[in-house]
Amino acid sequence: MLDPAILVASFAAVKKAISVGKDLQGAYTQIASWMDACHKVEKAHEKEKNKLFNKSVTEEALSTYVAAQNIKKQREELRLWFLSQNPQAWNDFLRIEANVRKARQRAETERKRRIQRNMEILAIATLLICVGAGLWLLVWWALHLRGLL
Repeated sequence: MLDPAILVASFAAVKKAISVGKDLQGAYTQIASWMDACHKVEKAHEKEKNKLFNKSVTEEALSTYVAAQNIKKQREELRLWFLSQNPQAWNDFLRIEANVRKARQRAETERKRRIQRNMEILAIATLLICVGAGLWLLVWWALHLRGLL
């Protein structure tokens, strides 16, 4: 489970950047780190929801739920700030966030595909080695029986 303190700290950095009067470009680094922390918390929340067995289901479910609710609250604060900067800024932010999320999903799908392909290659190579060794033993045994060895 990801420590929710990371989420709080990264959003605090965003709020600090906003309070010192930085514009969107100036707060970009802090917003990006906050988005990354949100992604990790959301991923941990999904992982916890999908677990079958867990030692302290209630505690972990509650902590991921609270983190998800904090993200909602922080997103609303960020949305209001974006709208105060530029009425179109929030829509631009959502579009960019969607593009980043899609790129991450494509990368994860590609990673899984590569792993699957490598496993298939390994299985085929293992099978070929076993067949080769079996054929070699068969030939050796046949030659041994004929007395040629």
